[in-house]
Amino acid sequence: MIYQIPYGKEMLKFELDTPVDELVVKPLERLSNEREAVQDALRHPIGAEKLGDLAAGKKNAVIVINDITRPAPSALLVEELANELNAAGMPDSAITLLVATGNHRPNTEEELKGMVGEANFSRFLIVNHNASDPEQLVYLGKTKHGLDVEVNRLVVEADVTITTGIITPHQTAGFSGGRKSIVPGVAGVKSLMQHHSFPIRSEEPVMGKMEHNRFHEEAVEAARKVGVDFIVNVVKNNEGHIVGVVAGDLEEAHEAGVQICRHAWELEVPELYDITIVSPGGYPKDFDMHQSQKALASAEIITKPGGSIILVAECQDGIGSFSKLMAESRDPQEVIRRFKEDGFSSQNHSSKAYMYARALAKYHIYFISGHLDPIELKKMFFVPSETIEAAYHNAKQMCASVPKVALLPYAVDCLLKVKPT
Repeated sequence: MIYQIPYGKEMLKFELDTPVDELVVKPLERLSNEREAVQDALRHPIGAEKLGDLAAGKKNAVIVINDITRPAPSALLVEELANELNAAGMPDSAITLLVATGNHRPNTEEELKGMVGEANFSRFLIVNHNASDPEQLVYLGKTKHGLDVEVNRLVVEADVTITTGIITPHQTAGFSGGRKSIVPGVAGVKSLMQHHSFPIRSEEPVMGKMEHNRFHEEAVEAARKVGVDFIVNVVKNNEGHIVGVVAGDLEEAHEAGVQICRHAWELEVPELYDITIVSPGGYPKDFDMHQSQKALASAEIITKPGGSIILVAECQDGIGSFSKLMAESRDPQEVIRRFKEDGFSSQNHSSKAYMYARALAKYHIYFISGHLDPIELKKMFFVPSETIEAAYHNAKQMCASVPKVALLPYAVDCLLKVKPT
């Protein structure tokens, strides 16, 4: 049978001789008018005053937007938020867009234009957050559990601080969006190192889990310290269309979006699989190897220990700095040990190396990418393959019987549960 899976901006077709369970949620119907939905959310905020009332008499505002790796409808959100701020008496010159890069590279001018639109690019001051620039950062003290809160001073010093983004299942935070725009979105390296290390982070994927999730709880407290006044988040279906918009309080509005997300993305599978063929969901989610790791977190949940995962990701922007730690280690277990001992490092993104190593320690992982050097992949303990068919053939040889195979084409946005036996 012929199947297809997202790869960059295209679909990659492949043929297998074994039936495959294609794990795709039924997409919720897209909103008929996305702009009207945003406007309606702004008119009916959850747990907060209307933005116009919050902004009345204030001098300036900062709107935090996602970077290029997270496909939020920033142009639309910025336009509608700016309209509200303008109506409250705040001119465009008093509105700054801050790109929540976390510890990613800064977005280029062309990327920014694509993210916010040509008109907004010319209309507002846009700042790429730099987690390593002390001039950009301000220290706000510690959370009750000891996380140092160091963030971009723009969100602290603004009269009105607004965050935007998209709510999807997240392997460490439970769900993205909301508080994540602050930590890690506009946090300094000091905060990032602590927040992405043990004991704050979970050792296993925690998709959809926020209760008793310290990673989530610390981010909420940090965002409260900053004083986030208002959020606007969207939920999309697996075709990339908006199915819900929430606005208002940092936690209450986010929780409302989480419930929409659960309805959109929850999927129960009957059993664990011998082989899982997985994609992050295409561009920009497979923009580089750093981002593509998120697909493995979903595959880990549904693949038998000792089984095989075939990761399909274009990675047009290459590998990323996390590869150094992996290439210097003897095996995945050494990567895991070194991360537990040393914690997160902003220089080599060691948390990403840890999450790859966590999967590599349990599964045979084949990597399909036309942009990555096979030799480099081998140094990181992957099995590079030119085609899905070739990877599948090798994986099948390790199965004692006909393998159970899953196809997970939009892994980053799935909330998977294995049916109890």
